[in-house]
Amino acid sequence: MNTTLEDTEIHLLDYWRIIKRRKLVAFAFFAVVVGACAAYAFMATPVYQGAAQLLVDTEKNQTLNFAEGGAVVQRRDPAEFFNTQKEILGSRLFADRLARKLQLDRNSYFIEQKAKAAEAEQGGLQSVKKMITDQLPERGKALKTDAARNITGELDPDLNDIIIENLTSEVPPLTNIMRIKYTATDPGVAAVMANGAANALIEYNLQLRVKPFQDAAEWLSARIVESKGKVEESEKLLQRYREGKGVVSFESKESVITQQLQEIVTQLVQTEGRKQEAEIRYNQLLSVINSPERLASVPEIMNNIVIQGLRKDELDIKRQLSELFEKFGPKHPQIIRLNSQLESVQQNIISEARKMLNTAKTELEIARNREASLRQTMASQTQEVLDLSRKAIDFNVIAGESASNRQFYDLLLKKLQEASLSSGINVSNLQVVDYAVPPNKPLKPRRGLILALAVFLGLFGGIFVAFFVEYMDDTLRTEADVTKFLKLPFLDIVPLTAVKEGKFFITADPTSAAAESFRTIRTGIQLASLDTPPQVILVTSSVPDEGKTTVSANLAVAMAQSNERVLIIDTDLRRHNLHELFGFDSDPGLTNALQQPELLGSVIKKVGGHPSLYVLTGGVLAPNPSEILGSKRMKDLIAFVRQRFDHIILDAPPLQLFSDSLVMSQISDGVILVVSGGSTPRPLVRKSVESLQTAKANILGVVLNKVDITKNSGYYYYSKNYAHYYSSKKGRKRKKK
Repeated sequence: MNTTLEDTEIHLLDYWRIIKRRKLVAFAFFAVVVGACAAYAFMATPVYQGAAQLLVDTEKNQTLNFAEGGAVVQRRDPAEFFNTQKEILGSRLFADRLARKLQLDRNSYFIEQKAKAAEAEQGGLQSVKKMITDQLPERGKALKTDAARNITGELDPDLNDIIIENLTSEVPPLTNIMRIKYTATDPGVAAVMANGAANALIEYNLQLRVKPFQDAAEWLSARIVESKGKVEESEKLLQRYREGKGVVSFESKESVITQQLQEIVTQLVQTEGRKQEAEIRYNQLLSVINSPERLASVPEIMNNIVIQGLRKDELDIKRQLSELFEKFGPKHPQIIRLNSQLESVQQNIISEARKMLNTAKTELEIARNREASLRQTMASQTQEVLDLSRKAIDFNVIAGESASNRQFYDLLLKKLQEASLSSGINVSNLQVVDYAVPPNKPLKPRRGLILALAVFLGLFGGIFVAFFVEYMDDTLRTEADVTKFLKLPFLDIVPLTAVKEGKFFITADPTSAAAESFRTIRTGIQLASLDTPPQVILVTSSVPDEGKTTVSANLAVAMAQSNERVLIIDTDLRRHNLHELFGFDSDPGLTNALQQPELLGSVIKKVGGHPSLYVLTGGVLAPNPSEILGSKRMKDLIAFVRQRFDHIILDAPPLQLFSDSLVMSQISDGVILVVSGGSTPRPLVRKSVESLQTAKANILGVVLNKVDITKNSGYYYYSKNYAHYYSSKKGRKRKKK
């Protein structure tokens, strides 16, 4: 069956039906999300934030750099400065400085915060850590003490951790304002800590700017005195060396000798390259000279004009030999003559190749001799350079030391001047423009926002979960599922209704939706073919417990109420249960009638209260049901009852367990497939349908059984109104009477 666009198109109404069908799941998710968020919003401890604002004077955000020509004022990048201040605020040294300044180790609030942090760590992190370490092999444990943790001499490391965790800063865009924020559960503490951090940052920043220059100035003063003495001594030593050796400069002579040496090295490199090329060419020719068949693999040989001509002659002779060899034998005079010519040509090729080999050998020897001569010349020139270098070593050492001492002395003088000027700067480029005040409202939790987000997430999350559950549900629940996934006619839905023992839907409550379902199924079967309605109807399912026997029995009762003779046969020879619905014994039954056909009239039982309804129970359990149901006697039995009943309903075993139903489908006019709604997986039902289609069975349609119509608003609405219709109709009849 081809699927059209209308079959696959999904409308908004389909989504709405999914949401209504899965409303309990969506509502549960919504309630959990909103409830959890509401609990957090009203039970979480309020956290307040104090904020102090600092103004950064970018005109003072500069440094003095002493370069050639005088002091130069260099402006620093504001973004770089702000990032530096943020890092300072997050450092342990600044946190320790703030704790000491405000004496936080004596503050009751921070003492309580430390106790809570220690308790949380012992209760949570330590227990998890212990659980993990217990699973690992033992190893040498490092010594852990309070002294090791406080190796930097902090006032209280745990106190510093609390400060760093709650102290933050930000810079609003396009401003020179820096906001220092501190979060705490007490609004007064939040304001005091923000203001204290702002003042401490100003002091700390000023100290960081000045102190390095003061220390540098002291150190440079001591070093300059030492450097001045070294400069004087090294210059006197250099002068005495010049006067004693009579040396002025080695640069000019060394430059000439070095240039000559470089030229020799260049020639040597070129000669080595030519020698390597000659050696490669010689070795290549030598490797193939005794193998004529390999001469063609050397491009140099094949590029030889003489050899090219000989190779052409060789190919012509080989072509002639090939043509004559097909006409004459190997001893023919022409063949012998051509072979002789071929051998002569090949010898000439080898001879020419040997000439090329001798030439390559000569070139190689010339290159080697040239290389040896250049190496000897280079060694002589190198020795001359080394001799000159040794003479200049002492002079260069003394001259270099003197120049180095002079440069170092000049550098120390410049740095001393720079440090002296910078150490006098005592103006900070930070100042407070707005102190923090105790906040009136907590920073978090923001109850209104949390509840709004909870409602939003719960609503859309619930819808998503509803669609996810619907997507993961691979069962058949509605008529649309049957037509979409099975491409089969849909007969009707049988609601999940409790039936009293010994009664049927259609007789226990004729006005119920279940009773009307079986009347609809009966009508659908009759309309399957107006000319020849199906007489023998096979009722089966994919797996057990889908209610096929209940459907068979109620369908038989519905057909019998139309004044038609109906026979229902229990063909599930492995598990008889049809007789229990009608209150009969299973034995004797179908298996007895097949063994003794003359007993057929006596084993067919009439159902009380239904004059045209008859039952043929299963009989004794059979060891080979498939062979019995496919036997000729079974076909004869069906042919016999066809003549005496208007409809024969066969209650067959499940398709996925046994092949009995496929065997019975060959002697049936149509098959009804019973599917447990919301229970049996679609792939399993599809497999059953494929089995019936492979057996070429006439599938009349699908009945969805055990459907909980209270979970489907459409079916529930239909059921309520249908029952109301019947009750209203009865009331009108009573009034007429």
